[in-house]
Order: sequence, then C-alpha cells, then structure tokens
Amino acid sequence: MNKLLKLFAVSAALAVLCTSVSGCGQHEIEEPPVTSDITVPEAPPITTLPEITTEAATTTEPVPVEPDPLEKYQEYYETNNDFVGWIRIDGITHSNGDPWIDYPVVQGDDNEYYIDKNFEGKSSKKGCIYADFKVPITGLDMADNVTLYGHSNKDGSFFRHVLDYMSLDTVEDAYIINFDTRWEEAQYVVVSCFLTGIYESQDDIPLFEYFKCRNLDTIEDYNYFYDNIMLRNYYTTGVECEFGDQFLTLSTCAYVFSDSRFVVVARKLREGEDPAQYAGTYAKNPDRHMPKKAR
Repeated sequence: MNKLLKLFAVSAALAVLCTSVSGCGQHEIEEPPVTSDITVPEAPPITTLPEITTEAATTTEPVPVEPDPLEKYQEYYETNNDFVGWIRIDGITHSNGDPWIDYPVVQGDDNEYYIDKNFEGKSSKKGCIYADFKVPITGLDMADNVTLYGHSNKDGSFFRHVLDYMSLDTVEDAYIINFDTRWEEAQYVVVSCFLTGIYESQDDIPLFEYFKCRNLDTIEDYNYFYDNIMLRNYYTTGVECEFGDQFLTLSTCAYVFSDSRFVVVARKLREGEDPAQYAGTYAKNPDRHMPKKAR
C-alpha cells in the first residue's frame, strides 16, 4: 500500500481523537451580553468597494503519475497482458550456472486460472508463477507483502528449488531474490523460511494464514505477520525488519506431509542498503516451531 496514504490515514485518526478529547470537560464559551448603555461609534462612509476575486483559495495534491514501464519487459506484456514482473534467484543454479528460478510473473483475476495454465494461457499441469490477485501490482502501488505461487514440479521447473531453502547452504548462497515489476527493478533479502500446513488440524497452535497477509496497514497486522514468520523460521539472521517495510513471499507445495507448504519470505532492500552485509549471518534455529504433522 502507498505509504503516503498510510501516513494520511494515521494523521486523520489522531486529529479526530484529539478533537474528541479536547471537547470533554470544557464549557462552551458564551457570547457577551448586549447592553443598551454602550455607545457604538458611527462607521465612516464607504468610498470604495472591496475587490472581489473568484479564484479558488484551496490547493490540491498533485495526482501521482505512473512511471513508464521498463522497456526490457515490453515484449512479455504484449504476449500476455497479465504479465506484472519477473523473478530470478541467482544463487540456485543448474550445472551450467544458469539459475533454476528465472521466470515471468503473471497476476490474474483469481488464484485459480494459472494453476494449470502456462504463460501463454495454454493448458499445462506445470502452471506458471503467479502473484496473489487481491492487490493489483501497478506502477504506483502493490501489496506490502506480495505472495508468489508456483508448483514444485518434479523436473525442477518453477518453484521446485524453493525447497532448497530447507538447507542452510542454500540460504547462504541465495539470500538475495530479484523481483522486478514491469516498472521497477528490486532486490529482496531472505528473512524467513518455514514449513506449514493449510488446515487447523495439522498443528497444535493456531493456523498462520500467511496467504492472507497482504497489506500490513496497522502495527497489529505487521506484528501478526512478523511474529509468525519468526516463530517458524528455520534460521536466525542479522536481517532486521520494521513496520513499513515491503516483503515478498514465495509459496510452494512441500510434500513433507499432506497439504504442506514451504514458504520463503524476503524483505525489500532499502535505498542504499548493501546486501553484502548479510552474507554469513544465517544460522540454524534450534527453537523453530514445526507443525505437529512434521514432528
């Protein structure tokens, strides 16, 4: 969500609160009484009329202008107007050095269409990489936490190698994830990797609905999201997060138990932040919570 809108909403809420509090316990100021023994001086004659202006006194905020799309992705958008970006993870590679995860990302009208459709919209059991549809990705806005879904195909395609993040060696090699939208190039640093189920019966603590954590509008929303990804995190890390950060979540089937999911969460690098500072900061977390079905 646009952070300026967030700031405006918080400021408006505080203004309402202050108004309601200041009105309590105060008496209305009465107008002074009018008495007949007060002499009112005669007003001087008006010789000129005041100048009248029709110019509006109010000012309006400038309307944000969507940036131009990146030229390098224009061909993909022309092939499929659902194209919204590209994901690439350089630290997980084929034997020839090419990354396993290097794909276009689409966003449809629901989260069902691209489960069995390829990028061209043709029937395919392998599907493609697609973003959660609830919050559209545009040149001006996107969800605070964008979730990308992809099948864990046996041939290694799409999100099969997201499962590699179960290994400490992988997270140390691939802690940076590149996710560009049509309008912006960006990098994200991994903050959490975890295993979870999708039903209450699969665990002995409340289900973490990570797939519903989209716009982290309030500190409560943010704390719910952050506390839960840390509780289940396979690793400890030196990567710090705070309310207002943007996140990327990768989700795929894990096959550890029926209907299990493996999830990787990364935080968008802040302006001027050096990703190299996080090299070597990951370690196994012996206190992570594992689903009941996986113990």
